[in-house]
Amino acid sequence: MAAKWQKTLDDLLYNGDLDGAYNLLDSILRDNSGDIPARVAFGRVQYELGDPDNARSTFETVLKKSPNHAEALKGKAEVSELLGDYEEAIRSYHMATQSKPKDIDGWKSLGILLTKLKKFGKADKCWNAILRLNARDAEAWYNKGYAKMLVQKYDDAEKCLKNAIKFKSDMKEAHNDLVMVLRKKDDNKAALKVCNHALKSHKNDDTLHRNKGNILYALDKPEEALEAFEKALDLNPYVVDTWVNKGTVLWKAMGEREKALAAFDKALEINPNFMAAVDSRINLEAEIKANRPSFFKRLFGG
Repeated sequence: MAAKWQKTLDDLLYNGDLDGAYNLLDSILRDNSGDIPARVAFGRVQYELGDPDNARSTFETVLKKSPNHAEALKGKAEVSELLGDYEEAIRSYHMATQSKPKDIDGWKSLGILLTKLKKFGKADKCWNAILRLNARDAEAWYNKGYAKMLVQKYDDAEKCLKNAIKFKSDMKEAHNDLVMVLRKKDDNKAALKVCNHALKSHKNDDTLHRNKGNILYALDKPEEALEAFEKALDLNPYVVDTWVNKGTVLWKAMGEREKALAAFDKALEINPNFMAAVDSRINLEAEIKANRPSFFKRLFGG
């Protein structure tokens, strides 16, 4: 049975009233310091209020009385992660999953942290644990595929990402990463199909349009590639990569050197230190100079 204060707390949190939630729980704990659910909730409110040190102390108070309390362990893990104490965070998340092995959120939090720390093998065990509980968990399939992609196991990554899309057809991240994986496998035609399918649901996603442009350029379709880059820039004109990609197509495939130069200049306006734009501009300027007629040829012809 839920505690009498739980609905009041839920209403306060729903309305974003963290101070009200703090005062409610503080009052409850003054009357009954042994109320563990209230103390765990208090720790979470302290965490949300930006007070991680006191939140950790609150969770540790619970764990002294109940060392295997899964929610307190997860709370301590989140605080430790925020404070950069990753080993303690891993240990606490791990203990939480052992205490409550069917808690998908606990496995997910541990897996995400391990992935962030590039401990991909250990993270994979977390995704497998989730998939044993729910083989249709699209996020677990995605995270598993993402990690496989990072370690260049592209066949495995492709299978996992396709499963993520199977169980959540509008997962934009899975589509984008699957495009990258297929391109790494030199299967640009399949990548284009994925891109076009994803754009049906996410027509305003500039990353998908940019990816489509890169694929079309690789398939020797520069006019269509340029159209895709223009669409991406209409949606988001501040992505340096897109300007460089546009400039590259204009230069390498269409011979439009001055327009390409303008695209590279636009990229450098956004980020003067973006080396792909810097190098492309230098090389293009050298090519323009090399192809420019000398003064005497312009004067006398020949």
